[in-house]
Parts: sequence; structure tokens; C-alpha cells
Amino acid sequence: MIQLPLISESLFKQHSPVTSNTDITEFVPYISIAQELHIEPVLGEPLMSELKEQIADNSLTAENSDLILKIAPALSFYAVYQALPFHWATIVNKGITIRESENSKGIDIKDLAQLRQWIKNDADILKGQLIDFLYRCRASYPLWRPESGCPERKENDFDSGFYFKKK
Repeated sequence: MIQLPLISESLFKQHSPVTSNTDITEFVPYISIAQELHIEPVLGEPLMSELKEQIADNSLTAENSDLILKIAPALSFYAVYQALPFHWATIVNKGITIRESENSKGIDIKDLAQLRQWIKNDADILKGQLIDFLYRCRASYPLWRPESGCPERKENDFDSGFYFKKK
């Protein structure tokens, strides 16, 4: 199947941590990569196929339009996470070069690693919010079948360090 991004460039700009005056054309290929690696396992193949078909036909339902708006933040952050190493360095015929210009200085690999970790942490939280949304609204998304690696929420899930069993 053709790799069709679920979000538009404007949604990417709206939700990603890159500045609004950044040329995002270099980020666009990473939207599809991030989608395949981080979003498809959450949605599952049936729901993903439905979304792609509706986007291609320009016929998104109201529920799926809401879902795209919930996907956009996580997908945007994951796309930046995937793209960062290739914005720091470029692969050319002579090898790998670090990008620098006359008016700026590139960060070092430790700074890049830290920045990527912060972005991934935020992306993981946003993905958790997406999963929570899908669980709360599961009646509206009957095709939602996350892959086995995706954590599914249960009624008795808890998010604190303490668990008191009911008697």
C-alpha cells in the first residue's frame, strides 16, 4: 500500500516542536516513517486502512477527523524524533558531515541525544493520550485493533505508585 501520511503539513507545523518559520519539506518524509513505526501499531491495520482510504478519497467521517486531530501531536513529535539525526548530519559521497553555517553552530552528539530523548518522552506521553482517547471512544472505532506490542488500557489500570486491592 502507498505510504500516505495521516496528517497534513499544516497539522505537522501546528503540533510539532519545530518553529513556524522552519522549512518543513525536509521533515515530510519522516512523517511516514514515524507513522509506520509508532502510530500504525497503536491503530492496527483495519483502522489504519480505513483512515488512509478516507484521506485519499477526501471523505473523512467526523469521528475519524477527530481521531486525526488526536494523532497529529504524537505523530508530529515522532516525525521530529526520527528526523533529528539527519538534520544534524548529512550523508554525502565523502562521508558524513555535520551541518553548520556561518551564523550558527551545530550542537554536539550528546546535545542531540538529549534533545531526541526529550522529544521522544513527549511523543510517548502524547501516544499514551491517543491510546486513552481510543479506549474511551472505542464504540466509535470498531476497527480499532492495536497490535500486540501496543499497551491497551483496562478499566482497572492505575497510574500511581500505590495499588490497594479492593476487599
